[in-house]
Amino acid sequence: MILFVFEGKKQEPRLYKTMDYLFFNRQDENEIIVSYCSNIYSLYQKMTEYDVFGASDSFALIQLLKEEERAHPETTNILQELSFSDEISEIYLFFDYDIKQPDAYNRLTIEEQHTRIKELLCYFNNETDKGKLYINYPMVESIRYFKNSLPDNDYKDYTVKASIDGAFKALVNAESCYKNLDFICFGINKSSDLKIPKDPKKIQSIQDNWITVKEINIKKAHFICADSYSVPQEKSVISQQHIFDSQLDKYVNPNGRIAILNAFPLFLYEYYPV
Repeated sequence: MILFVFEGKKQEPRLYKTMDYLFFNRQDENEIIVSYCSNIYSLYQKMTEYDVFGASDSFALIQLLKEEERAHPETTNILQELSFSDEISEIYLFFDYDIKQPDAYNRLTIEEQHTRIKELLCYFNNETDKGKLYINYPMVESIRYFKNSLPDNDYKDYTVKASIDGAFKALVNAESCYKNLDFICFGINKSSDLKIPKDPKKIQSIQDNWITVKEINIKKAHFICADSYSVPQEKSVISQQHIFDSQLDKYVNPNGRIAILNAFPLFLYEYYPV
C-alpha cells in the first residue's frame, strides 16, 4: 500500500489523481491519500514532539498522522484502520517551500527555516524506508505559473522573492496564462472522485500538457543544479536534496529569490518508466 501525504486538501490530490489516471493507473485500494492541512514547518514541529526523527522506521510518522486525523474531525479517518506501519510499502510527501519572514507569529529566522527543510529532506530520502519528500518552489501553484502557452520558453528564468509567502497565489492568478488547473487536471467532485472527460481529445490534450510540463520542469531542475537546461543523464543529478541546496546557493543566498519549480512533474519523471 502506498501513502501520499499532501500539504493541502484540494489542489494536490487533484493533481496527483489526474497524473495517476493518465500515467500509472494504480488501483485506488492500493493507495492512501492524506491531507496534512498545515505547512512543512508545522510538520517538523510535530515530528519533534512525537520523536519521529529518532525512529528507525515509519511507525512514528504513521502515529503522528493518526493523531492529527483525530484532532481534525472534519478530515477523513482513513489511517485509523491501519494496524501496523508495515502495511505501507511506500510513502511520498509533498509540501511547499513557503519560507516566511520572521514576525510575531513566525519566530523562526530564514536560516532556521532552511535548516528544518534540510533536515526533513535528509530524513525523508527513501520512499520504501521512512518516506520521500518533494518540495514545491515556492508553492504548489507553481504548476501553472506560465506567462506564455506551453511550452513556455521563458520558464527557465522565472523566479520570485523567496519569502513571497501567500502573495504568490495572487501573482499566479494575475500573470499566468492558465487561470485554473483545467489545462492539466480533470475535474473533481465533492466525493474527491475524478470527473473524466467523455471526449478522448480532451484527455489526450491534458496528457500532452503533463508531458510538456514534466519536460520543462526536468530541464529547469537541471539548470538549477548544473546550469544546463537539458534532461540530465542521471536522475540523481536533480534529487530533491540537490535542488534545495542549489536553490540556496544560486538564488536565495545571493539575491533573496527562488526559482519557480513544481514537484509533481519531477515525481512523474522519477517513477514513470517512459
